[in-house]
Amino acid sequence: MAIGLIKERATFISDFWELSHFFFTTPEHFEEKASKKAFKDDTKGLMTELGAIISKIDVFEVETLQKDIKGWITGNEISFGKVMMPLRLALVGDLKGPDVFDIMFMIGKNETIKRIEKVIATL
Repeated sequence: MAIGLIKERATFISDFWELSHFFFTTPEHFEEKASKKAFKDDTKGLMTELGAIISKIDVFEVETLQKDIKGWITGNEISFGKVMMPLRLALVGDLKGPDVFDIMFMIGKNETIKRIEKVIATL
């Protein structure tokens, strides 16, 4: 599944690890330029709320994640960028990669929460 999500971005077989390493290892750091763009004063609070929402999701599938997270964002009139950019950074370490909900599904609920907690501790 990981290869299916990144194969269109790869030119050479050697590209696969660079494009997919975050499926297998937790990001060690957050790309500096991306961090400045994604992390704002309210990011820590938003990520804390998001972590709580994710921990309550019983059916950890792409469709459920999309519905619950997007519903929370729109229901609270939050800009998608204020949530999705820091979430992507927490999951990948940068602002690139496949769909965030696919990444969350692939790494699982516990790892997703662990990565969000790591970004909260960093802020």
